[in-house]
Amino acid sequence: MTMPTTMPSQRATAQEMEQYREEGFFVREAVFREEELQPLRDGVDEIHRRIVKAASDPDAEPARLVDGKRYQSLLGSSVQWEWREGADELRTMEPYHHLDARLDALIDDIRLWGPARDIVAAEELSLFSDKLNFKRPNGCPFPWHQDNPYWAFLCDHLDRLVSVGLALDDSNRANGCLWVIPGSHKQGALPCFEDRGVVGRLYTDLSQQGLGEPLALEVPAGSVMYFDGDIVHGSQTNRSSDHRRALLMTYQPAGLPRWQHEDVRPIVG
Repeated sequence: MTMPTTMPSQRATAQEMEQYREEGFFVREAVFREEELQPLRDGVDEIHRRIVKAASDPDAEPARLVDGKRYQSLLGSSVQWEWREGADELRTMEPYHHLDARLDALIDDIRLWGPARDIVAAEELSLFSDKLNFKRPNGCPFPWHQDNPYWAFLCDHLDRLVSVGLALDDSNRANGCLWVIPGSHKQGALPCFEDRGVVGRLYTDLSQQGLGEPLALEVPAGSVMYFDGDIVHGSQTNRSSDHRRALLMTYQPAGLPRWQHEDVRPIVG
């Protein structure tokens, strides 16, 4: 794994800001060291165990089917189970930070939120949302989509958000790495499928867009990725025997409440 030789800048560089404006993303490779990542992986796996255990409780809220996929509210999080029939593995959940002190503290790491200040044009930040993607072996793909259409129902400051992803494992094509379409964010909200159910209406229909070529973000563990909410992105099936776990934090200017919540979670520098 590539190891950083110097401490990354606590601000976005001019080159990064230019790439963000033109392509809708930029990546910093191997920002976090292996000894920092392992406790975070342990925290993710512990959360998985707790959620699975909570789901087996007789008093747990029943899972609900949306477009044939299982969703469930457990331990204060909205959980989506893997798409395979009868799967007992998690696909994704949000929020997650309240379930593990290590993951909660990570949100305040300046290596994540420092550059975000320049993107949202605010010196002080708060958390908008946090999401955990598990992507275990045989984990299903995630169709092409944009984040902003998903958030638009309850957010009127989409232009003041930036999503930051931390790769907990090496990410490559075999284990279902993230793909993006550089420059697609310039198109704004794009047409989605109208005939694919409730959630399917949030998936981007690429056949009508004439967008550029997709790019696979193959990065070493510990890498940090910054994304515009309108960039088209997705992932493929994890065809390997390795995990591809990722933590996602979306930052916003200070004082604004979390998405779908009334509380403000300030970023502590």
